[in-house]
Amino acid sequence: MINVFYDGTFEGFLTLLSKYVLEEEALDNIKIKNFRFTQPQGELFYEEVVTNSEKARKFLQYLKKNLPKVFFEKIYTYYLCDHEMIEIPLIKTLKEIKKNPDIFQDFSRDEIIKLHKAEKSFYRERHRWFGFLRFIELPNRILFAKFEPKFNVLPKLWFHFIQRYPNEKLIIFDSLRNLIFLYKDRKKEMMWIDDLEIEIPLETDLFVMLWRNYFFHIALPERKSYERQRNKVPFRTRRFLPEFWNSNFNPSIL
Repeated sequence: MINVFYDGTFEGFLTLLSKYVLEEEALDNIKIKNFRFTQPQGELFYEEVVTNSEKARKFLQYLKKNLPKVFFEKIYTYYLCDHEMIEIPLIKTLKEIKKNPDIFQDFSRDEIIKLHKAEKSFYRERHRWFGFLRFIELPNRILFAKFEPKFNVLPKLWFHFIQRYPNEKLIIFDSLRNLIFLYKDRKKEMMWIDDLEIEIPLETDLFVMLWRNYFFHIALPERKSYERQRNKVPFRTRRFLPEFWNSNFNPSIL
């Protein structure tokens, strides 16, 4: 088994697809991995697909020309499903779709089922963070939110918050992927960064303190159900939710 790595960018993703769809590289005995999450660990044999912007652009044009519109519009979403390892099922589908344009609707095929499940899981995760993402006001009146979503939902999440806060300055940081979204004066920018360290002065954010007090006082101790809490609020989200911080919690470690 040979591990094949790409850099985790959309251009890198398209370059990878082009290699196996257009150049007819064999899929036998390979496992595709994303440099954003995994690094070669003393492996003697592995392959890196080097991102090629021109090849990526041409392959995107090829997809737009040759895929049914409804399936072409899903390609970017599949790229964002970066924890589902759907590259090989997608490559197999793209190979078959040249022969049968309607193959993506055939739910008797394992690869189509996997793509469909990944897409549903992606939008479920995005919907979860619509409700769970919390902003804390920094001293320079910037609203800052940090999270670690299961999928790369930030590119399809930010619009929701600039609609809610069109006149604010926002920073949303996906610390799992080191992907950051910036919004100021109605200008938007998203970029990869190496790291981000921000001190979070929790005690100066009156809205956070108000919310925590409200959350505490409306609780009925005798009605607590930790099982229902786990079902409604996954543990992986709680360190980003002020209402779950206890008195010993230091928000600067977020």
